[in-house]
Amino acid sequence: MRVQRIEPKSMACRPILLASLLLPVLAWSQTISEEVLPPPAPVNALQGGWDQQQNMANATQWELANKSAPGSAVAQWNWFQSEYAALNSRNGGVQGPGDKMALNAIANALRTTVPNSMERHLAEYYLAFPSPAAFIELDAAYRVDPDREELISPMLTKALLDGDRQAQAGWSAALMSRGGMAHSLTEAARDVLRCLPPSAVVFTNGDMDTQPLVVQQVLRSDNPGVLVVDRRLLGHLPYRARIWQQAGGAGPVPAAGPGFAQALVQAHQRPVYFALGLDRSWLRVFPGQLNAVGAVFRVGPPSESDAASLEANWKAMAKPLHAGPLSRNYLVPGTLLLEHLRADGLTDKAQRVEAELERIAAATGASKELRQRGILQH
Repeated sequence: MRVQRIEPKSMACRPILLASLLLPVLAWSQTISEEVLPPPAPVNALQGGWDQQQNMANATQWELANKSAPGSAVAQWNWFQSEYAALNSRNGGVQGPGDKMALNAIANALRTTVPNSMERHLAEYYLAFPSPAAFIELDAAYRVDPDREELISPMLTKALLDGDRQAQAGWSAALMSRGGMAHSLTEAARDVLRCLPPSAVVFTNGDMDTQPLVVQQVLRSDNPGVLVVDRRLLGHLPYRARIWQQAGGAGPVPAAGPGFAQALVQAHQRPVYFALGLDRSWLRVFPGQLNAVGAVFRVGPPSESDAASLEANWKAMAKPLHAGPLSRNYLVPGTLLLEHLRADGLTDKAQRVEAELERIAAATGASKELRQRGILQH
């Protein structure tokens, strides 16, 4: 008769006991592995957010994050910021009606979720900019949470609009210490100021080419006599009147737009310059009057001294390679200088400038275009 072997109870129960002990650990590890990390925080243009594909990918990620966590003010605000950055990098800073509708749809969620928040008021600021209503919303956002990093650049714009020198200094310092402004924009700003005479009036296009200039002037006393004009703010009569007076204009204040700059040119009180990235709707109004003399256009009839100024400024400029669209702008004066040098038979100088253009083109994705146009020949 066979006697069935009976295992000790402790051995028979060991697999069950081990399994029961491991189940919570396995479940916990599965939860950790399935946890979805939030997308990268949005990066604005002053911080280096210039890559269109990255901006679009970031906007898509935050849109999905918003769908995964409906009602999350953080996800909604970051989606708004990332979508704003994507639209700006895709359209050169110009937003059409469809873009405004897309942003407004996101803002609607903030209006419902956190109607009295800094995020909602700041979203309204961007939607209404540069109208007076935008700055009412900005004041409301500041009252809610004055220490938020997202307020620094808008508040510096407001300080420029108001002509408040003390506020300009404070927000410029904040932009440098907490705003994360890209160093390459500082280099580009130094190049612009290096190319301007002390009495110049220079028209700029947006935050990227305006605020770094102001920071350099206010905090570093770099060419402080230059009058920086943000063309977006000219729709505000008090701002426009103050600029007209500071630029030496006489008589009635001209209307906003390119005609305002034309009136300053005709007043012959202070030399007028345009940032290279100024809106094309402005540049088209001045055919034959845009003379590249470095990181700016001198506005007015051509002068025999323009070529010499261009060559001297080109040699002195830092020409940063990683300043996004501002780096690409260097191709304009560089190409013109190269054409001058080739026409004058200055082969050695021309080759050095061509080598610089080749580096800039490679960094900004313009090599193929410049070779097709015959600018790069080696």
